[in-house]
Amino acid sequence: MTRSRQAVAVVVLGLAAIVLTEAVVHHRALAELDGPFRDWVIDHRGGFWTEVMVNASRFGSTPSLIVIVLFTGAWLVWKDRKADSLLVVLGSAGGLALGPVLKAIVERPRPALTDHVVFVSSWSYPSGHSLNSMVVFGLLTVLAVRERPGAVRRTALTAVGTFLVVVVGVSRVYLGVHWPSDVLAGWLIGVLWLTICFTGAHLARGNTRTSSTVHRSS
Repeated sequence: MTRSRQAVAVVVLGLAAIVLTEAVVHHRALAELDGPFRDWVIDHRGGFWTEVMVNASRFGSTPSLIVIVLFTGAWLVWKDRKADSLLVVLGSAGGLALGPVLKAIVERPRPALTDHVVFVSSWSYPSGHSLNSMVVFGLLTVLAVRERPGAVRRTALTAVGTFLVVVVGVSRVYLGVHWPSDVLAGWLIGVLWLTICFTGAHLARGNTRTSSTVHRSS
């Protein structure tokens, strides 16, 4: 993706996130769509799927993702991919910090406690699990795809990354602790942050190459 396209993507995603947040805060139309879908999911909860969703939610929790990020960062350093390690660690850290800030700004209450399967105490919008899993698994998926030649391998890696992000997000609605629009916002803001991260990494590497070229020429 060229720099101009990356800039356009950042602007479009940013505007989409603003529009969605405005709809959540000031308009009831979105809430009227949120409720029926969430109620349908909760009405279809069952013992086996509840256990699956609880574990999926744990997998996408902040402590679990921090372990994954630290392990991956160390592995990338060991493979002499320090720039990729820095991207994963700093990009993930930024995403993990972004969620609580946005929650404090919007202050959207969570769904009724009577429907909660797990305990939560923070604000609802956006879903931190959805945002964080999008950022962490998105970073890892893109870097993995870059290193794996062949359409089949790349498609498989993309499918695995997408599946992990989706199941973590859906688990939060299933467990009764988030509105569907919270999850949608988490995914959208996560993609926005990913685009910013890769744009920044692309610019940094471009500047490094330019500096190296100038140095050799002189």
